[in-house]
Amino acid sequence: MRTLSIIALGLLASSAQAQSCAHRLLVSGYFSNNVHVYNACDGRFERLLDSQNRIEGAQAVRLSVTGKLFVVSEGNGKILRYDAASLAYEDSPVFLPSGFGGTGMVLTGEEIWVAGYNYDGVRRYSQAGASLGDAVSPRAAGLDGADNGMTLGPDGALYVPGYDSDSVVRRDPGSGQTSVFIARGAGGLNEARGILFEPGGQSVLVSSEGSGQVLRYQAATGAFQSVAIAGLNRPTGLAYHPDGSLLVADAGGVRRFDAASYAARGLLADGAAGGVVGPTFISIIPASVSLDLSQVGSQFWITGLGTAQQRRIEVADMVSTYGLAFGPDFNPANRSDKRWGSLRIEFSGCNQGTLSWDSNSTQSAGFGAGSYAIQRLLPTDAAQRCEQQGFANANDLNWMAGTWYGGAARSGEGLSIDKAPDGRVFVSWFTHRPRS
Repeated sequence: MRTLSIIALGLLASSAQAQSCAHRLLVSGYFSNNVHVYNACDGRFERLLDSQNRIEGAQAVRLSVTGKLFVVSEGNGKILRYDAASLAYEDSPVFLPSGFGGTGMVLTGEEIWVAGYNYDGVRRYSQAGASLGDAVSPRAAGLDGADNGMTLGPDGALYVPGYDSDSVVRRDPGSGQTSVFIARGAGGLNEARGILFEPGGQSVLVSSEGSGQVLRYQAATGAFQSVAIAGLNRPTGLAYHPDGSLLVADAGGVRRFDAASYAARGLLADGAAGGVVGPTFISIIPASVSLDLSQVGSQFWITGLGTAQQRRIEVADMVSTYGLAFGPDFNPANRSDKRWGSLRIEFSGCNQGTLSWDSNSTQSAGFGAGSYAIQRLLPTDAAQRCEQQGFANANDLNWMAGTWYGGAARSGEGLSIDKAPDGRVFVSWFTHRPRS
């Protein structure tokens, strides 16, 4: 039987920040059968999420783009839903099969994907609770003991830790095929739990609970790189603090490390604070959840002016425009620009790359953060020159311009990129706000 210890992501700051803390820290207590709510700046315990004993064996907690909290309750086989602003219970939309052993969870569009420790796979559900089949079939690629560190990577793929198989498997977002990403025991991996992609997407960290280590692997291939951190007491959860430091949870609490050197920076939070017993997961949510729901389900253009450098496009301010009408009713005075968030495109070739975004402002309609792979839709002369020269040698970056899309999985969406001689780029993204 697996052991359960602390998976935590802490967000603690000085007590002087307590009055203005913008986030809450949620920690799932498996044996305390609840989600414990803390002030994310100073770690003060505020309340229990549920006062009616609805949660048994708390596991993953995820915030949806519409401001709802979804909680995996392993013991009674339910997914519970709460309002993120008030923390009030709403309903239990998903009932898992008997003996499934729900652990991890991701929210994808209008679906809920749940990892089953006993099922050794991942099931898909609608938010109304209908079973939609497998995302990852049982024992696919040798998966054994699918655990709560399951996450979506910057490439849009699903990554599932196998606690008992000492491995990580990857589900390709395009083909839906599952393959071994990190082989059994690679680099000394023993009881895989947390998964965290490092900034830039070049490496991925995996907590090895059984060996007391955090291990580092190549994000592209899953090849072992190094032992990032050793000497821990059953490490589980991994996350980044807003100040950029790395947080690692073990049986002693939440520890802080330098994200670049992995040097220890002390204990951030005591794991016993707030009465947590057997913590399994952590989530950080805004203390005030207020979304512009008028944009939900709508299709619209998101545009922004950014910069192109090396093999990357950065747009710090993307905006969505509303209020205008086509034809004789057009009135520029009705125009309204709403700050949507930021966007990044990392190119891996002349005709492919990864789109990622962060859209969490109150005006953004709650897109949240995400990513998926993109490919060029229509060929261009610059792209052909890029291929002839070789991607590494195409330094004028004009090949970035053109039309791009996310393949069949993102049908109905697309990007248009225009590049100026001074390196600035204008990006237009036609998308929609999902109803998740």
